[in-house]
Amino acid sequence: MLLAGLFITIGVALAQSQVSGTVTDENGEPIVGAAVRVVDTKTGTVTNNDGRFNLTLPTGKRSITVSYLGMKTVTVKASNGMTVKLYSEDRKLDEVVVTALGIKRQKRDLGYSTEKVDSKLLTEGKAVNVASGLQGKVAGLNISTLNSGVFENVKINMRGIRSLTGNNNPMLLLDGVPVSLNYLSSLNPNDIDNVNILKGTSAAAIYGPDARNGVIVVTTKQGAEGGAPRVTFSSSVQASNISFFPKFQERFGSGGGTGYDFIPYENESWGPEYDGSMRQLGKPDEKGNVMKYPYAPIKNNRKDFFNTGLTFQNDLSLAMKDFYISFQDARVKGIVPDDWNQRTGLRFNGSREYKNFKVSLGANYIQQNYDVYSSKAMYNYYKGQDVGMHDGLMDLVFATQAWVPLTKFKTDDPWGNYNTYYCDFSLNPYQAIETFREKGRKHDFIGNIDLKYSPFSWMDLNLRVAVTHRNISFKQKQKNVSPSEYAAKERSFRFIPQRVSDQNEQYYRLSTEPFITLHKTVGDFNLGGVLGTYMRTNREDYLGVAASPLKILGLYNVSGRTGEVSPTERTIRTRMFSVYGSATVTYKNFATLEVTGRNDKVSVLAPGHNSYFYPGVNASVVLTDAIPAIKSDFLNFLKLRASWNKTGNADVAAYRLNTPFEQKDGFPYDGLPGYKTGERKTDPNLSPEFINSTEVGFETSMLKNRVTLDFTYYNQKNTDQLIYIRTSRGTGYTSRLVNAASFRNYGFETTLKLTPLVNFGDVNVNLNLNYGYNNSEVLSLYEGMDNFFLGGYFMAGAYAVVGKPAFIYSAKDYKRDPQGRVVVDKETGLPQIQEQNKYFGRTMPIHTLGINPSIRWKGLTVSAVFEYKGGNYSFNYQGTTMAWDGQSRVTAANSRQRFVFPNSVYIDGQDANGNPVYVANTNHTVNSNYAYFHGDNYRSVGTNFLFSANTWRWRELSITYSLPAEWLKFQNYVKGVDVAFTGRNLMLWLPKSNEWSDPDFSVYKDQSAGTITSEINPPTRTLGGSITLTF
Repeated sequence: MLLAGLFITIGVALAQSQVSGTVTDENGEPIVGAAVRVVDTKTGTVTNNDGRFNLTLPTGKRSITVSYLGMKTVTVKASNGMTVKLYSEDRKLDEVVVTALGIKRQKRDLGYSTEKVDSKLLTEGKAVNVASGLQGKVAGLNISTLNSGVFENVKINMRGIRSLTGNNNPMLLLDGVPVSLNYLSSLNPNDIDNVNILKGTSAAAIYGPDARNGVIVVTTKQGAEGGAPRVTFSSSVQASNISFFPKFQERFGSGGGTGYDFIPYENESWGPEYDGSMRQLGKPDEKGNVMKYPYAPIKNNRKDFFNTGLTFQNDLSLAMKDFYISFQDARVKGIVPDDWNQRTGLRFNGSREYKNFKVSLGANYIQQNYDVYSSKAMYNYYKGQDVGMHDGLMDLVFATQAWVPLTKFKTDDPWGNYNTYYCDFSLNPYQAIETFREKGRKHDFIGNIDLKYSPFSWMDLNLRVAVTHRNISFKQKQKNVSPSEYAAKERSFRFIPQRVSDQNEQYYRLSTEPFITLHKTVGDFNLGGVLGTYMRTNREDYLGVAASPLKILGLYNVSGRTGEVSPTERTIRTRMFSVYGSATVTYKNFATLEVTGRNDKVSVLAPGHNSYFYPGVNASVVLTDAIPAIKSDFLNFLKLRASWNKTGNADVAAYRLNTPFEQKDGFPYDGLPGYKTGERKTDPNLSPEFINSTEVGFETSMLKNRVTLDFTYYNQKNTDQLIYIRTSRGTGYTSRLVNAASFRNYGFETTLKLTPLVNFGDVNVNLNLNYGYNNSEVLSLYEGMDNFFLGGYFMAGAYAVVGKPAFIYSAKDYKRDPQGRVVVDKETGLPQIQEQNKYFGRTMPIHTLGINPSIRWKGLTVSAVFEYKGGNYSFNYQGTTMAWDGQSRVTAANSRQRFVFPNSVYIDGQDANGNPVYVANTNHTVNSNYAYFHGDNYRSVGTNFLFSANTWRWRELSITYSLPAEWLKFQNYVKGVDVAFTGRNLMLWLPKSNEWSDPDFSVYKDQSAGTITSEINPPTRTLGGSITLTF
């Protein structure tokens, strides 16, 4: 019925005569979103992506007005096929941006840095995820990918970190309502009108502590400007393939041990060299049958295990004068076989004004249904069975030898089932994705109502109520797999019991925000103010129950268990109450001063410590207006700005002040429960972390606004940081959470826009450049501590070290002489491992650079995004398992013959002073390639798997053609047609030292931990096409 209503509306509205035309700027560049209205009527429309418009003229009306922000409004006589040229008002930087509370302000008045990304720039690459559409387009915004699965989750960071152990993600503000950043991956990019990035801590004075890491302000589309109905339908398809794969050796095949003997059922590649002969693969089956294949590497045998991922997306929207409705259906087929996700979304935005009263409603519902391979279920199996050393699916694929035709061994193949698969030591990857599954459904709802009453022209009384709710229910299944009697005896295969785990997660947030806004002009002064309160309640509920084994095969229901049920339940409640305010004074529209303040009271801290105040001040001055003499055709606009803020942050988990009791292993026993106290203690007098931030910068426009430059320098001192310190076990605890550390975070950002860079006839070339530099220094930790461990592995992890950046890697390394040469054992030739870890490079990039060129010729637009990140390192844990299996390229070094370790020395006694005598090693060879790469001398040394994370990538390409209006004259329904080809992650340039992974991908959600790759899907390259119809 919804679709029928939409198209009935189209027919009624468009069955009239129309006039069409194009709106351009003074350089002939089409203007998107220009307002076109019929004079003395309420009839109007806006221009499309090609600057074109179609408008119904009422009887007797022939004049139209055309307007656009920063351009001079014109009134002209309408004619079919007309071109309207708008000229700049020399205020190109005088744009409107959405700031605190969703209030629109002129960018010229702001005393802090902000950057706007409009809908066209966000969606031109057809990213399914909003965050992916922002990559490379905003200075200082660092966005990385967690995985290339069907959910495409990302992590986001602005200007480094503000907390050593807490949350460093920016805040998401959706239509003025603070919501969890997790919702960003669920939003439909086509629903978004624009995104404003508030990078500093200034926004926290109004938004609260969640905004300390910056704010992503998302404004969704509202009703159609001018009141004319506008229907848009778009359909796209995208194909994803693996863009980077680890480097494997393809010289040696099946075998294990130092003898390099051929072992047909082995999953390691420490066997003899490939020779092309026919060899047996695996053991005979119970009838004595065997498989034989050429003992030669097969090109891409592991890579071909993965599918071509496909994404089909359809969007339909209707915009009327007072409301906007959209529907989306996105279906994603993953690169992992049998993985899929379907996302369905519905959005409604509406508003209505009556005299001095306005009400606005917003509602967004998103449902995702998915079925994916479950690494968690597989982990539980391996943990319970105590077999193998495999981390998961990727390890099963990577451990496959180069001569094995992996894609043949699907479970419907006689040699692909559990009893006949060639390898005795690991599962068939196809068996794994069939056996361990997670199937679930996710519901997201975001709703808000805004009420505004204006009793006076200078006062608005506002009430905003918002609710967000997320429900995730899923079932993890472990399929029953039984080995035959022969396989159990001859191959030691174990029974995989049928298991099920039902889990349900609920996240709920209710916020109420009454506030007053004031705005009045007194002489040369524009006065403004905000005063309000904010009340928020968060609730989280989790209930999970697992059972194994199950009685009825194929029935995954906990009630069908024969074993014990394992239930888990968790309930969390938190509250925050805040009072905030700001006062703004603008003098003659060129000098602005704003003072802000906020007081938060939170439930997660103890009384006496749970209420804290933080102030701020920012100022700006437009010098070209204050001193008109400096304004010229060369210098059109110049603004200076500065800000200082102190921000509080109570990033403490709920109930952390209490020491919880935990169920002790082995209990319940004989019906009796048993509990023990937790091993971590929290200081009951915890106080908030605080950030003192200073920011200065300027914005300028030159050469008739063809060149714009924005520069910002920031310096943040982060104090009272929460860290765990070690305590004596005699206290009953192993660690204690205290306020102890401090660190500094500083850098600068700049954005340069050349619009147009080249203007020749119908050809326009634009270029946007953005660059960010970020650095940090740990100033202090707890008394007696000089380092603090954040996370990672024993051979390499992320640490905070006094005097060093936050964070750096601490890794195992070889012993070295004063010249840096590796010390080897005189007998075995193997390198010796240093007892103390070595500090080795930053976890986060110092430099980020985005290059966005675009070319427009008539209806054709070509745009691209290139991105650079550098100055940091990445750790690849997957490389350690590849070395164990003999699969990584380095394990074939020196043809697996004895070799002298490069640039090495050995110790030959001591000199007269007792110092070791180092002798250059020329003849003491490593006694076994297998012993070195397979053993701890290589795999436990973290520096062997730390590599430069410097990357250049071609992030995005979009080629769009807008059909000329003349081609559509034969009918009166379709106003515009855009056809596009898009690509994402097209090319990647890496240092030669990186043979394992794309550093943009990581298992860690926290940016500060760096990129640590292990058991993640390979990165992908995406190509696609789309068509958009406007009615």
